[in-house]
Amino acid sequence: MYARAFTTLKHNIAFYVVVTVVVVMLESMMQAVGIVTLVFAGLTMLYTHRMIQLQEHYGWADPLSTTGKNGDKVPIFGYCLRFLALFVILTLVLSLCFVLLGQLGVIAAGDSETGGASNLLAPLFGIPLFVVLLSLIGTVLPASAERANTSLQAALKRGRATLGKTAINLLIGPIAIAALGFVLQMAFASGISAESGFLPKLAYRTAATILTILPAMLAATALSIAYLDAESR
Repeated sequence: MYARAFTTLKHNIAFYVVVTVVVVMLESMMQAVGIVTLVFAGLTMLYTHRMIQLQEHYGWADPLSTTGKNGDKVPIFGYCLRFLALFVILTLVLSLCFVLLGQLGVIAAGDSETGGASNLLAPLFGIPLFVVLLSLIGTVLPASAERANTSLQAALKRGRATLGKTAINLLIGPIAIAALGFVLQMAFASGISAESGFLPKLAYRTAATILTILPAMLAATALSIAYLDAESR
């Protein structure tokens, strides 16, 4: 998977550089980090699907082209709707894990040292569910990117056929990088304050953006591989 992701990145470096720059600029001006990041994470996944599945290339002349190589419009609206729906579902899964484990007394609700440590159990339960669910129905996204069959029935059929490989790819790819990014951001965030200069803030924001866009790109790669594998059977 990493070899496929590296090849995609190398051939479309203009797209990923421009996305990173745009996100950093918008976040600096709008102070709406979550919304901007979510939107561009979705766009990153959409275009990555098309790069892998349709062999499209986005160069410096038009890195964010809305027209595919066959002349059709890139289905941004339809894809974004499905991306947001899937994002909400997966977020609810993780949230329900916290609620359920809290109700069962497995994790503590307070902010004590014990509570803080035990709350780490929630992701340990939630992430496997997240990965399995995304592996089962996530190919709705690559299908949408090329205007193929986006029904839940078709997605489940593809997901069951590629579940094991996709789950592993998601764990060693986007999940691992996102976890690493979270740790690094927590480690360096304490050194960034209102008194910090422009360059340190810019460097931190750029690194944080890369560590958000990269998992999106890897998630799209894993799902595109699953989609292509299932469709070739």
